[in-house]
Amino acid sequence: MNRRLLLMLALPLLALAACGPVTYTLPVEKLSGTSGNVNFQGTVPGIVTLVGHGDSDSALLSSLAVGMAERLEADLGLNGGSVPVYSMYAEEVDLGDRAAVEYLHAAAGVDFLVVADSLDVGEYTAEMPEEQVYAEGRFMRQTVVSLPYRMRIQVFDSREEAPVESWREDNVMEWTLLSDAPLTGLRAMDRVDDEAEESFRALGGTLAGKLVPQWETVNKTIYVYNDSKWTEACRLAWLFEWDKALEIWYGEADSPDTRKAACAAHNISVACEILEMDDLAAEWKARAEKLAGRE
Repeated sequence: MNRRLLLMLALPLLALAACGPVTYTLPVEKLSGTSGNVNFQGTVPGIVTLVGHGDSDSALLSSLAVGMAERLEADLGLNGGSVPVYSMYAEEVDLGDRAAVEYLHAAAGVDFLVVADSLDVGEYTAEMPEEQVYAEGRFMRQTVVSLPYRMRIQVFDSREEAPVESWREDNVMEWTLLSDAPLTGLRAMDRVDDEAEESFRALGGTLAGKLVPQWETVNKTIYVYNDSKWTEACRLAWLFEWDKALEIWYGEADSPDTRKAACAAHNISVACEILEMDDLAAEWKARAEKLAGRE
């Protein structure tokens, strides 16, 4: 059922409240902030991995960096390949040296650098739980392979002295293999080893997701009167044409009917919040509360 049909079903209910408003709740997709202090808006970040000479895990770290770049490109609306990825030897870069960090910024040509370093990958372990899993129409044996890993992620802003974000990722990657007959631990670990680079690529995407705002669904309530202008404004809001709905509510905000003016002010506040006009949203919210207090 599409949004227009839902609205058509809901609007007849307004006839039950000819003398007053009814509330209408709209699900709205809204950007939520990140957990850190990173704001990539209007910039293209770069990815740098630091690996030691002869580090056997460098391929995993490179795959992780590619996954991070792909996620940032997708979430920031950038073309594929826009986020540069570099690999450097850890012995040649001192992240505690401001001059070295400035050199990295200049070499990458970006304001923000996401640096992944200090990767430490442990040893594979395999467990064979007694419980079987029903899959593909039959019961199958399962083998769980685990791989501990640890690394550091830092984000550097060319305008700041210290990293604007930093955390250590200390976790265990797990794979569950299903088979008709029990697998030996060695065979299970060999199978997983072939998938490790792709798994670290996916992990890179997950880690990069912590650095960008995510969309979340929030419910916003507006007031609607059994009046053609108000129902049209509600329809426009449902279609996410909030700027057009605003024009209607602005006209109703000067109504001599205090209650109607308060409802219009509330709706304007909601629209301004969704359109990220936070100062105006606060002003109209205060006005709505003031008008409501006069009823």
